[in-house]
Amino acid sequence: MNESAYRKPDKKWGHPVNWFIGAIFLSIFVYLICSGINFNDNKPVRLIVYAYSTQEEVLTQGIFPIFEQIWEAETGKNLTIEGIFGPSGTLSAQITLGAPADVAIFSNQRHIDWLKLNKCVDKETEAILVASTPMVILTRPGNPAGILDYADLVQPGIQLLHADPSSSGAGEWVVLAEYGSAYLKTGDPDTAEAQLKNIWRNVCLMGSSARTTLTLFELGAGDALITYEQDAYFAQQRGIPMEIIHPQSTILARHFAVMVDKNVSVVERPVAEAFMAYIQSDEGQQIFKQYYFRPSTIQSDHLPALDQTFTEEDLGGWTNAYDILIEKTWKTEIKPGLQMEPVTAYLGRGE
Repeated sequence: MNESAYRKPDKKWGHPVNWFIGAIFLSIFVYLICSGINFNDNKPVRLIVYAYSTQEEVLTQGIFPIFEQIWEAETGKNLTIEGIFGPSGTLSAQITLGAPADVAIFSNQRHIDWLKLNKCVDKETEAILVASTPMVILTRPGNPAGILDYADLVQPGIQLLHADPSSSGAGEWVVLAEYGSAYLKTGDPDTAEAQLKNIWRNVCLMGSSARTTLTLFELGAGDALITYEQDAYFAQQRGIPMEIIHPQSTILARHFAVMVDKNVSVVERPVAEAFMAYIQSDEGQQIFKQYYFRPSTIQSDHLPALDQTFTEEDLGGWTNAYDILIEKTWKTEIKPGLQMEPVTAYLGRGE
């Protein structure tokens, strides 16, 4: 995507809401003085951000370069932001094993809870809601199978692609969507579980992340895919032929960022705090909006209105939903019966 994909702000702190970021920078100087850091030291500062796969473009093309310019203009110090991208669950595990993330942006809150459990993030450190995106269904052009809702994915013969719930936050969200759409409609957990299991009978391939799974779909594998609305529109913008189906009832995936206290040094902490403030500012949220996310702090009027949405809270919260739907139902009852062929067996079939 070229540089025109996002709007560079005319004034760094022009919006009234951004006084908060200005206050952050003021506190930075006080913090540095109290810490005895040499202001004449022009040694570049590096911030390492670990983020789930579909954040790559909005961060590397939008947020990172603009924030680097703002930081350097306000402090006179060079800043380099390094982004590491991959499956959310995998990144969370890597950080607990010592990966040097200063800030982590995960596809769901559970992966942040895991960092706190492993003492990588302080218990009192609060995560911030970055943006949201509902799960949608992608089909081949013309929607030949007539798929309109999750219930339609149980049709015999449909080849469904799925992000792997073992590694991918998107995979976890989709399991919750497949179950929750039926549960909230009927109120019957047995009916919802039956829909979940019947959908998985049609899963022919799993990708390690949402982005990897979408790439398989782009290459011609499968008839349908459940993924983030944001990544679907981004792929459509790139010219990938597909239909985007908004189910009548779907889950709203909420994405969070957190500072990794264990890794953040005295020098890096002010930068990390300012970065976290920036991505929640109107300026930062506008960039997320331009990359098809539904922002958390400004109006979301650029995407279709949603009929019925639910969150993990409607399923008892992440801990409850994960224990019952992922650990118990998917890992012990569904996964052992999956029969996957090699990727090459499916490539080109959906074209």
